[in-house]
Amino acid sequence: MEKDLSAKLGIKPGSKVCLLRPNEDTISRISSREVNLLVNRLEEDCDVILYWIGLPEYIGEKMAFLKTKIKPDGRIWVIMPKKEVVRARNLTIDWSEIQKEVLKTKLVDNKVVSINEEEYGTQFVIRKKYR
Repeated sequence: MEKDLSAKLGIKPGSKVCLLRPNEDTISRISSREVNLLVNRLEEDCDVILYWIGLPEYIGEKMAFLKTKIKPDGRIWVIMPKKEVVRARNLTIDWSEIQKEVLKTKLVDNKVVSINEEEYGTQFVIRKKYR
């Protein structure tokens, strides 16, 4: 049996979860949990932020800002289209460029999960030596 999305993303009951630019399906899949869910707004001390990337420009600055909104042991998930979707839609999203910019922010990627048939997420956390 496959884990539900909240479990895959490390969302536990009581977590403060911020969804930025989410789709309705994901909102409903996460809101069924007992969490403090914030949609398209941020507060301090978030446990989990899910950020649906639009254009990859300024991703480094955006992630540096989001890093200030999570707890030291929090996580930021960057949600983006799978490679097949990027090619089919002629999008200009290059994972290696995104990763290169985000790594400059003292965040490190450590997990990847499938969100749905078209999207996947990469988890970024604050490097242990900076917590």
